[in-house]
Amino acid sequence: MKIGIIGPNTLKNASKRQLEERKNNLSKVAEIISKLGFEIVLTPDKKSLLEFFGKEYLGFKGKKIWIVAPMEDDAEKYLNLKIGQIINCNNWYRQPSKFSEESDLYLCIGYSPGVLSEIGASGYFNPKKIIVIRDFISSKLPSEIEYSLKIEYVFLKDLEKSLKI
Repeated sequence: MKIGIIGPNTLKNASKRQLEERKNNLSKVAEIISKLGFEIVLTPDKKSLLEFFGKEYLGFKGKKIWIVAPMEDDAEKYLNLKIGQIINCNNWYRQPSKFSEESDLYLCIGYSPGVLSEIGASGYFNPKKIIVIRDFISSKLPSEIEYSLKIEYVFLKDLEKSLKI
């Protein structure tokens, strides 16, 4: 099973302490996913939280990383393409739908504008369950959005139990 990891590449206005806490929690998530033997799907910006997550996952002997990248656009400029196998989505416009096609389940590690487009695409391209880690968000999604999607909110301490499928 391939888990699409969706979340912000950066935390705007985060303090150094908040950033370290986020990285510590991301490391815990990476350990759980690698221990359970899942492959992951990422679109990791260089020097980002998603790149950090991918490196942590590999450090815990994670199985495989798939990188959804717009190779006909400027993927090399923005993404770390060296940490996994590339799946070409051609351009940025197609990234959310290709990301959804390649993922069996989403694990949301925070919100950003890009995450919202990936969540939206998940309802149409290979519809899937979305597990949102509550420790990484300020609030649940509006009920109008939740209504048409399969969303489960869990705390980090309960993540492993939720992923045992």
